[in-house]
Amino acid sequence: MSKFSKLIQKQKDQSLPKKHRFNLEAKTNANREGVLCPCGSKQSFKVCCEPIHKNISLAKTPLALMKSRYTAYVMGNIDYLMQSHHSSTRPIAEKDEILAWTNSVNWLRLEIIEAKEAQEEEEEGFVTFKAYFLESGIGNSIFEKSRFIKENNHWTYVDGIHS
Repeated sequence: MSKFSKLIQKQKDQSLPKKHRFNLEAKTNANREGVLCPCGSKQSFKVCCEPIHKNISLAKTPLALMKSRYTAYVMGNIDYLMQSHHSSTRPIAEKDEILAWTNSVNWLRLEIIEAKEAQEEEEEGFVTFKAYFLESGIGNSIFEKSRFIKENNHWTYVDGIHS
């Protein structure tokens, strides 16, 4: 069982608060004007995460990169997920498995627990988050403290501690 599969299996036992509901607009209507970005910014996808998906260097902070990666999971944008992953830990061998899984779940919302704003000269940053989703009708969540470092002068996701 891959590291990714183990993480998902571990998260299946966690319950999801009833107040959260999947917003199908995030996946099906993201390119329409006015559709809110799945990251929770209350901005449209077109002005929030879409520009970062097209040019990763626009993610000026670890938090911006984290939110854009969550949105990429919601949208099934596996190419961006690979691009935004640090080259030393990029899960190329698991690309198809990750895409199949992310397309099989209904992403509900992202909750930022803590984000230490990295200064421009810093090379490492951390974001703690909880991402809620439905899988086979069962509420689940991922709780992670993510580590980001700069590579080629832009932020990339390196790894995370799950609990």
